[in-house]
Amino acid sequence: MSDILKSKKGSIKQAPLPEESPSWDEFGEMLWEEIEAGAEANQPGFKVVRKLLSDKRFDK
Repeated sequence: MSDILKSKKGSIKQAPLPEESPSWDEFGEMLWEEIEAGAEANQPGFKVVRKLLSDKRFDK
């Protein structure tokens, strides 16, 4: 996941995350598969992060 974040604009980390969700640093240590699984399980913040990372507007 850290490789994905490197290809994104730094401003992506300014996006607010829901309460009780992992921090951006914690998301950075996860695998993409973990993000997908968390989003499918409806865990706080995972859908937001998946959507932001998939959005081409944040590409460098």
